[in-house]
Amino acid sequence: DFIGSIIQNDSTRVSFNVHYEENVLTFYNGVQESFEVALSGEDTLRGTFPVFASDLWLVATEDGYKGEYYRTDANNYRLPLELVPGRMTYEQSPSEFSSQYAITRYIGDQEKPALLQLSKKEGVLVGTIATSTGDSRFMTGYEVEGGFELMGFDGRFIYKVSAEVADGNIEGHVWAGMTGYYTFSGTADEGAVLENPEEMSKLREDYTHIEWHLPGLNGDTVHFDSRTITKPTILAIQGSWCPNCMDEGRVLDQYYREFEGAIDVYGLSYEYSGTLEKATAAVQKMERDLGTSFPMVIATYGPKQDRNAVLPLEQIRSYPTSIMLDHQGNVVKIHTGFYGPSTKEYETYVKETREELEALVAKANG
Repeated sequence: DFIGSIIQNDSTRVSFNVHYEENVLTFYNGVQESFEVALSGEDTLRGTFPVFASDLWLVATEDGYKGEYYRTDANNYRLPLELVPGRMTYEQSPSEFSSQYAITRYIGDQEKPALLQLSKKEGVLVGTIATSTGDSRFMTGYEVEGGFELMGFDGRFIYKVSAEVADGNIEGHVWAGMTGYYTFSGTADEGAVLENPEEMSKLREDYTHIEWHLPGLNGDTVHFDSRTITKPTILAIQGSWCPNCMDEGRVLDQYYREFEGAIDVYGLSYEYSGTLEKATAAVQKMERDLGTSFPMVIATYGPKQDRNAVLPLEQIRSYPTSIMLDHQGNVVKIHTGFYGPSTKEYETYVKETREELEALVAKANG
């Protein structure tokens, strides 16, 4: 067993447990989830993370392994990766922190609201930061004098949070990815909410219907026209690079299978890789690793393509965003962003969306 660390911003460490057996590394994202990376090679070991366009290489050293974590869909996105023998233990958290802090993130000269949510899993402190467009996914942590620290690494998101708490007030620092950094402050507020995700995205004024003809993953063209559909349908704006899209994709696939042909779901992938071939390969990898079964298409594949030209939205505010249509092609709702399984909103969203789909299916069967 090893303690793995990714070094952000030249010095900040995000650490996690790693088990190495029979050429497979199992990464543990705190106490929340795990994923496997198969290694190949002799002197230099190489592996690819599931779902995302992220790879690693490692070489053996006297006291473990050293190498790099890097993204294959971004130039010069490389971070030092180390494995040293040992195991992180997550202590029980004796303090009762608030379950939610309404915080302001100070990013450059901007102030942006968010919710820092905490809970305990088998006594261990876990948390996430939810914004109006998504969340930082699972983080696990421990108490320190005067506050707590949280860390998370899921193969794509790399987060560290350091917070001081006193009398219901909180302030702290967040390190994200390769160079992301911001400070925050706020207060305990278990009832705080962010912008309503169902009011953030609007259809364009000239909207009449939704129609697209986009490349599928098998070299075909998939045609869609909301005027001719006969089933309730969800159009999911996604990207293979987007962890929150992965969380939403799993839920949509659950509905797609549960309703057994009574609804349609399409994943519209907005990719950055520059060519249709690369974009298709990235989405095929996501589909394979997530095990999803609903059809996916490539909405865009180059950074210069107009992302707002595919669907009649004023603009895409967030990845993911989902558009729900009834069986007659009317837009029932547009849900911007996605609160994943690390947030307290998740269970309610999954339940309410299922109920909405049940009602739409009943209406379609009239």
